[in-house]
Order: sequence, then structure tokens, then C-alpha cells
Amino acid sequence: TQNWMAENLKVTKYRNGDNITHITTNSNSDWTNDTDGAYGYYNDNTTLRDTYGMVYNWYAVDNSSSRYICPEGWHLPTADEYNVLSTYLGGNTVAGGKMKETGTDHWQSEQAGTSNSSGFTARGAGYRHKNGTYGFLNQTFVFWTVSYASNSTAHYRAGSSHTGTLTVNSINKEYGFSVRCLED
Repeated sequence: TQNWMAENLKVTKYRNGDNITHITTNSNSDWTNDTDGAYGYYNDNTTLRDTYGMVYNWYAVDNSSSRYICPEGWHLPTADEYNVLSTYLGGNTVAGGKMKETGTDHWQSEQAGTSNSSGFTARGAGYRHKNGTYGFLNQTFVFWTVSYASNSTAHYRAGSSHTGTLTVNSINKEYGFSVRCLED
């Protein structure tokens, strides 16, 4: 019953037209201190941006400010909505493999169980550490949920080139993760 976007988000403005702050690798300390919403793309490389999308800190995806990041008709999924997807795919132990793009064009390696049978086509976009540096390109995907765990942490879903598991956890809101929107 869910319809997910087929690729990672690449927007520079909120739905209301306000700009999202772009923080480059030259300003890693700005990334660490931003609590208003920011985006970047892997090592400021536009080819990687076009291939893997952008990463956003959680403040950019937080809907409490009414500056929604997803386009009209779409929303940032909750942790529960990711749980529906995972359950449909057979549970967290296999869902990551069913969400990953096959082959090694965008992954370090392809593990048994990688099928993209869901059509989600997750690529190894890596992420931005809370200190502003990038890591794990072609090794992991990490997606924000709109669900927060505490004042300083929020829930995410992740997968790795080394396993078919979908990881469920929470982390500091200053990290930069990919975004997939879900149709309303």
C-alpha cells in the first residue's frame, strides 16, 4: 500500500520556497553547529550528488517547523512507516537486501540476498558524520525518518554492502543522511 520515491531526494528548498542551507566541506564546523536545517552532497562532488542524491541533517527533515522537505503529495516517512515496508519485505533480517540496487556500480560488493525485489533501488550513498566529514560511499545507505527518539537523537534505517539486514536505530540529529519520501 506504499509508494516510495525511486531515488534519493535532491532538493535545495523547502516546500514553502525557503532555502535549505548548503554547507560545503570547507565549513565542516558549520555543519556541526547547524540546528536550522542543512544539506550537502558527498565531498561537494556534483557527479556524486547526481548519482546518490543529497544528505540532510535531521533539522532539515523535521516537520515541526511546517517547512516540509518533501514535495507536495509526499512526506518524510515515520519509523512506523519504514516498519511497514520492512515487514512487507520479510523483516529486518532480509529487507536491506531487498531494498538494495543489484550489482557493484554503486556498491563495494554484492552480498547474497541482494535482489532489489522491492524496486526501492537503494544505492551506497554513504553519509555525513556530525563533524562534517563524509564516509562509507558505496558501502552503506542511511535514511532519516521523521521520528525523533529524544531531544538530540532521531530514528534512521540503514543497510550495508556486507549484509542484507535493515538496521533500525537512532543517532545524533547532526548527522547527514539520505531522504526518501513516501506518497501521501
